[in-house]
Amino acid sequence: MATFDSIKKDLKDRNLAPIYFLHGEEAYYSDALTELFEEYLPEADRPFNRFTLYAIEKSPDDVMDIARRYPMMADKLVVIVKEVQNVQGGGGKWVNKLAPYAKEPSPTTVLVIVARGEKLACKEFTEAVKKGGGQVAEFQKIKYDRDLQPLILDFVNQHSLKIDSKGVRMLADFIGTDLSRLYNEIEKLTLLLPRGGTITPEVIEKNIGVSKEYNSFELVKALARRDTPKAMTIIRYLNNNQKNNPWVLTLSNIFTLFSNAMVAFYTPGSDRDLMLALGKSNSYGLDDSRTCTKYYSATEVLKAIRLIRQVDTQGKGIGSRQNITDLMEDLVMRICLG
Repeated sequence: MATFDSIKKDLKDRNLAPIYFLHGEEAYYSDALTELFEEYLPEADRPFNRFTLYAIEKSPDDVMDIARRYPMMADKLVVIVKEVQNVQGGGGKWVNKLAPYAKEPSPTTVLVIVARGEKLACKEFTEAVKKGGGQVAEFQKIKYDRDLQPLILDFVNQHSLKIDSKGVRMLADFIGTDLSRLYNEIEKLTLLLPRGGTITPEVIEKNIGVSKEYNSFELVKALARRDTPKAMTIIRYLNNNQKNNPWVLTLSNIFTLFSNAMVAFYTPGSDRDLMLALGKSNSYGLDDSRTCTKYYSATEVLKAIRLIRQVDTQGKGIGSRQNITDLMEDLVMRICLG
């Protein structure tokens, strides 16, 4: 299975497979690679050797006819087929009709099939692609906080910038797993900061709009210290700004704090030991977990986890008609008071 990085390397090394099939729920990677494929040929070669097609406008036979053409005064013909996921009747069935070509692709053509933001069921085509020497990449959504934070660091490093741990958490909390938006926001900051500059909480607050004082990151820290007044102030702020601070994300961050704290109770060793126990590749959030074990007993942490799960159920309309903002404030208060 090809990856985002492996395909980028193919493009950089100019050592391309005859077919690339890009699909999966995460659209950011497909979008980024599609742009790179569009820019692969020198500008002078593009008018006659680069074809951008839309699956809703072309049949599989049309695509195969174009892919079998020879490049004109160039080494490669690049054929990019977009929006396969929007084909009436299903993109998987449409793509499977390309299997005959995929088994014996033209060696002078690079055919790129893109199903943006959707995983297609097309076993016949994917097997044919692999048989013909092509590459299949399925891009999955980021699901866990521990996966998002290293990605933010990678995005920042790609732009020759630095970021502190609080800045990472602020971006993760505020933007979440929308990678396209995350990348765009970081790219915007590169225009404002010098090369090698640091993305601080102040920079994020000023240019992206998230408060460095009132966000899920600060709520977690306040809860870890059992600072009731500050925790209540922050949760009320977040409740009044639900558009940028969805309760589901806030609740997830609170749950992570206490579930990690429960593990920390039984992992008294080094941070490295705790990282291994939590399956984390970095130390973000470990201080909060350790702090939590100083202000709460194991029984209180377990109670907090039960309360969080209860609010998650009630917030989805099961077993309660109470407003979610009231549920969240009540949760924070009950956790702090024990």
